[in-house]
Amino acid sequence: MGVSLKRTEPGVWISGSLHAALLGVALFAAAAHELPQSEEGVPVEVITENQFSELTKGSRDGEAPAPTPRADRVSETHEERDPGEAKTNVPTPPTRPPDIKVASAEEMPLPPLRPALEQPDPAQAEAARAEAARAEAAKAEAAKAEAAKAEAAKAAAAEAAKQSAKAAAAKAAADAKAAAEAKAEAARAEAARREELAEIAREEAETKAKAEAAKAEAKARADAKAKAEAAVKARAEAQARAEAEAKAKAEAEAKVKALAEKAAADARAEAKAEADAKAKADAEAKAAAVAEAKAKAAAEARAKAVADAKAKAAAEAKARRLAEEADRFNAGSIRDALASRAPSQSTGATGRDVQRTAALGTASGTAQRLNPSQRDALVGLLQQQIERCYSAPPGAQQGIVLPQLDIRLNPDGSLTTEPRILRAGGSSVDRSIAEAAVRAVRRCAPYRIPAQFAPFYNDWRVINAEFELPRA
Repeated sequence: MGVSLKRTEPGVWISGSLHAALLGVALFAAAAHELPQSEEGVPVEVITENQFSELTKGSRDGEAPAPTPRADRVSETHEERDPGEAKTNVPTPPTRPPDIKVASAEEMPLPPLRPALEQPDPAQAEAARAEAARAEAAKAEAAKAEAAKAEAAKAAAAEAAKQSAKAAAAKAAADAKAAAEAKAEAARAEAARREELAEIAREEAETKAKAEAAKAEAKARADAKAKAEAAVKARAEAQARAEAEAKAKAEAEAKVKALAEKAAADARAEAKAEADAKAKADAEAKAAAVAEAKAKAAAEARAKAVADAKAKAAAEAKARRLAEEADRFNAGSIRDALASRAPSQSTGATGRDVQRTAALGTASGTAQRLNPSQRDALVGLLQQQIERCYSAPPGAQQGIVLPQLDIRLNPDGSLTTEPRILRAGGSSVDRSIAEAAVRAVRRCAPYRIPAQFAPFYNDWRVINAEFELPRA
């Protein structure tokens, strides 16, 4: 949402004035303070005591005197003469003045005290003073000559430096003038060359522009011609395409109609075939169920007839044996036969828990047994429950031998002992399948066993069977 400002309102000017004042105060407060003026340092030269003692009286702004070496005597003055006069007029060499040693006041030893009665010779003292005065004068003359010589050398050096500076300045001026002239000449040549290049470039640009214009005009004519041809071709292609599309559409519609009719006929035929197949399958399943029921009833009848026949034969054999034994009864032979039998290896029945009180039953210990169809039904029921807990190991499709397990159950369907593998293949895949089956048997316990199998517990409490488990 925008806010409009009106300059006619007094609040705008008041706000602007306050902001300007605040900005000025902030700038004045943030301005850096002037740094204090630093005093110029006074150069100080440090000298030694010997230099201080050798200071001479003069001006502070004057030139330093040329250093003079220490001289203990005045050097000989050589006069330059012509070679012809060198042998005829040779001055007598002066005698060497005595060496005068100057010592400082601190190192100067005090002279020994002369006897009071000894008086100095005035002539000798006068001669010594005169000799000392001559030596001082010679020394001063030598120092003056050396100073004059140094001044002359210094003046000659200054003059030579002045002449050399003048020559260097003149040469630098000449070089600068020549460089300026050469630079101006080069600039003029560069300007002429640039002008020439610009003219050439202008001519080339004009030529190129003319060529480009001609090329563009030719291209425009070619494009116009191509466009006209393309338009004619496009109209022809559009017309041919429209005709082809109409033809293809008619063919497609006819084809679709034929396919629809064929599909409807196929669907009707397929529905009829499925209905016939379903009816046939239902009839076959019903016939199979009836045949299975008949076969089961026949098997049960045969099993019952065989069992009744076996029981009847056993009863008849037992009756005949008892009758024969009754006819041949002899107490001594019975005692001998009992004594000749081997003693029993077991002193009682075995079970999961010790049970001293016997359950209701016969003395012979026989119980009801499952017929083959009942055993197959029970094993199938257990297999269905085991399959829900079974997980096929990797590579189970390559298994060859079906595992055979030993399963021991309680009446409530729980495991009496751990399941064991009775038979498995020799390959690692077969062994892994058998171990997976053992784990499934252990995981699915306890098992749901219908009540109709309860009377046959002694027959199914131990089940040794092969299990066809899924491979994937």
